[in-house]
Amino acid sequence: MGPTETLAQFVVDTRLPDIPAKAVEISKLVILDVLGVTLAASRQAIARILNEYLVEAAAAPRAGVIGSDLRTEPAMAAWANGALAFALDFDDNIHGSTHTVPAALALGEGPRASGAILLEAYILGRDICFRLDAALDAGRRNNQGGPTSRGWFAGGTTGSLAAAAAAGKVLGLDGQQMATAFGIAVAGAGGVRRNFGTMAKALQTGNAARNGVSAALLAQKGFTADRTILEAPMGFASALCLEGECDWDALTQDLGKYFHMEVMPPIKRFPTCTPAHRPIEGLLALRQQHGFTADDVNSVESDFHQRSLARSDPQEAIAGPNSMPFILALALLDGKVTLEQFTDENIHDPRVRAAMAKIKHRPNDHKPGEPEPADRITVTLKNGASHTIEVAQRQTYTSSGDIHGKFFDCASMALSRGRAERLAGLIDRLENLNDVNALMGCMNGRDLKI
Repeated sequence: MGPTETLAQFVVDTRLPDIPAKAVEISKLVILDVLGVTLAASRQAIARILNEYLVEAAAAPRAGVIGSDLRTEPAMAAWANGALAFALDFDDNIHGSTHTVPAALALGEGPRASGAILLEAYILGRDICFRLDAALDAGRRNNQGGPTSRGWFAGGTTGSLAAAAAAGKVLGLDGQQMATAFGIAVAGAGGVRRNFGTMAKALQTGNAARNGVSAALLAQKGFTADRTILEAPMGFASALCLEGECDWDALTQDLGKYFHMEVMPPIKRFPTCTPAHRPIEGLLALRQQHGFTADDVNSVESDFHQRSLARSDPQEAIAGPNSMPFILALALLDGKVTLEQFTDENIHDPRVRAAMAKIKHRPNDHKPGEPEPADRITVTLKNGASHTIEVAQRQTYTSSGDIHGKFFDCASMALSRGRAERLAGLIDRLENLNDVNALMGCMNGRDLKI
């Protein structure tokens, strides 16, 4: 078998007892994290627009939309939930939960799948996600090119196949059907990084979740697609990668012997695109060490990481996580960067705009093939003093306590404390849960906080 069929059979054959307990425990925490972030996003403008679209579509009410009382058909529920999962850019920085969790949940509601099946689907979908990204975007690790450098966004491209793996696992597809689902998912895969800072950025992971659900359902019914879609000439890899860019070994190396969820993915402390985190930490540290305020500052210099943080003049809150001037202005003014600060009011606040004008772009000297350098942040004060700090490693949440704390902060925007605690308790014992509808029962319904 080639890589496509090998990965498909791996997903089909693997069961929860085959997966290390460490991967299961980490996965429950990451699922908790992404559901909390999705609940927080359900109170944003993007959710209102998506829900209006779903009401107008008037599809069969078979799967729930997180944070609302809406129900729709599974692919559309996955689409909406997948978009909300990424809308705040507060999920883990691999973004592999934004399509796999919504795809598995949407189909799990129908057959009343167990929590164990949801975990299988999630862990295996994430494994496919990691493997595809490692193989197809190998050059990104050393800044030597690859699909991401040309503008492709993995959340919409490889995410479609990861979602198909998760959805197909819930449906119980066989090996040939799963390989077919991969081929079908590629037919809808897409997404570009230029949309970062708009609602369409989040729509790309929603599209991936929908693609995965539709692909699995169609494959189950006998729809056809190329079962060698990854490796075939003019297939997925050759369309995304230039000659020599794909690391084929990464697709199947240690398959079934090592699961990528055995290592905690970076859980974000700040609701921004990941490259902003080290500059945030640096500016907050300088502010605390030297006691200056925004009024004392003449300029703040930092690399803007323009591949992901290209919105220099954001006009709506959803652009904030991709705007380095806005992000660092919040840190400079308030000494923190939190979800509550990402509002349309702050985007247009004269105080924030004045602080944004002090944020200056200083590109780093990162050369292809070299390790990524530390972020250097320099604050120059009006009295002539200058303070510089370098931050090489960003801080992330790793403990259960920190991740639960973040979850409750996010979930409280949509749920009562009682509902949030019930949801967290269900996820803590997810492998023993008989019906994933219990999860959705906590996250949708008419008595949610609106």
